[in-house]
Parts: sequence; structure tokens; C-alpha cells
Amino acid sequence: MKKITLLSLLFTSSFMVAQNTVTVDGSAEFLGFANVLETPANGGAFVFGSPWAVEDIKSVIDVSGNTVTLFPNFNTYDENPTDPFWVDQVTGIGNKVFEGNTFNENNTDLVGEELTFQAEVQSFTLDPDYEVKAFIKVFNADFSVLKEESVVLTETGNFSITYTNVEPEDTTIQYGFSVTGINANPDDEATLGNVVMGPFNLSTSDFDVNAVVVYPNPTTQNWTLDNKNLSSYSLNLYDVSGKLISVYENITTQNFSIDASNLKTGVYFATVISENKSNTIKLIKK
Repeated sequence: MKKITLLSLLFTSSFMVAQNTVTVDGSAEFLGFANVLETPANGGAFVFGSPWAVEDIKSVIDVSGNTVTLFPNFNTYDENPTDPFWVDQVTGIGNKVFEGNTFNENNTDLVGEELTFQAEVQSFTLDPDYEVKAFIKVFNADFSVLKEESVVLTETGNFSITYTNVEPEDTTIQYGFSVTGINANPDDEATLGNVVMGPFNLSTSDFDVNAVVVYPNPTTQNWTLDNKNLSSYSLNLYDVSGKLISVYENITTQNFSIDASNLKTGVYFATVISENKSNTIKLIKK
């Protein structure tokens, strides 16, 4: 009876907090959007914004390596070298400030709840004239209202940002990265550098049950728990009614997979347990 009471309290707390955590997932669908501005020398005014192909932004999604590599934009210069709109014909330098956004979008299960976006900057060689940000953007139904949480990234290491300003008008969540700076000559790609993003990384000396990341979530096949500190933990999987589905003991691998292919569509809960600490993560099976 005591066990049922504790479990009920655990699920009540999880529903009250309504906290989701996401990280870099190379297998997810990525979208692109570009905002184009005049250079500071030309007044810096906004020119236009529009959807943009991810590969043209230029971001490289590596599914097998589970990374996203961010570059300055090269395609506007490369495809329009004689167009003064994009390239200063006197100096040969790009003539616009290009903000390339690469992101995941969600308008279903993440909406209406707090969200934490955390990942690891695995490599940072980007030229300091360019700014790279990680962001969570939240829109209303017609995209006329934007709420944003963001952090400027300048070096390798983990980052974490959280959106808490949940309102009934929220309809769409985007989380990802932007690179902002002069549209660049592709001949300079090697010297301008890039930024490589990967899933959130825990140090081996600091196991934190609250920082175990699950992706993809929602899923149709399996969930992967990402835990790079390799400390041992156990995991209990429950359905939405609190029924124990599976127990996994002594997990020490960095990426541990839970098979969801035979589970019914719906909400599940994974309780991560290490020593005297535990955390419950909401999982969704499509």
C-alpha cells in the first residue's frame, strides 16, 4: 500500500510540473528560416524573412553521428556573385546580414508545458564576427506573437535554457540554433569555421538524474536515454495509469534504448533512479 501511495505522489508531481526536456536529435525533422537585414554600414534595417532550406542556411545534420554543424551562410553569395543586393561589387564582400535559423518545430505534445532545451557544444571554431545562439521560440496561432528564451554560445561545453512563460495562446514551439553575420564567400568556408552541436553531456563525476535526456520523444519505435557520465542507474517504465511495464537494472551504457514498437499509442513514464535520487520523464508513443 505504501508503494502505491509513493507512486501516486510521484505521478502527481510530474503532472503538476509538466516539464519536458529536449536535446539535439539528428534523426528529427529540421526546418530552416532566414531573416535578412542590411549591413550596419547600410543602416541595419530588416529586409525580409522567409523559410529557407536547411542545407542552404548552411547547416549539416549528421544522423549517424547525432550532430548538427552550423556554418555562416554561403549560398546567397555563391548563387548571386554579380548581384549587388547580395554582394558588394566594389569590395567583393557579402552585402547582407544573414540570420540562419535551424530548428525543430512542435505544435502538439510540447505545447502548453514548460520546456528545457539542453545540448553540448562539441566544437567551436566559428569566426568571432558571427554570433551563434541556441533558442526556444514560442508562437501564437498566427505567428504574430513571439516569446523567446535564448543563450549566445561562445565556447565548447553544455548549455541549458528553459521556457516557463506558458500561456493558453501558445500553439507552436521551435527550438534550435541561429548563426548571424555577413553572407559569406564560399571560398572562405575553411577560415570562417563552424560550430558542432550534440546531445547534452554529463561529466563522469557528476551524475544528475534530472539531466538524462530522452530522444526522440514522441517516438514510433524506441526511446533513447542519453547519459554520457556512464554512472549506473536503473529505470522503471510505467503506463499512464501507474502500472509497471518494465524494469531495467544497472544501466551503464551512454545510450540506452527502450523498445516502444509494441506499446500502444499514448503517454508513459520512465523513472530514472540512482542511489537515493530519482526523476520521472514523460514519454509519448505515437
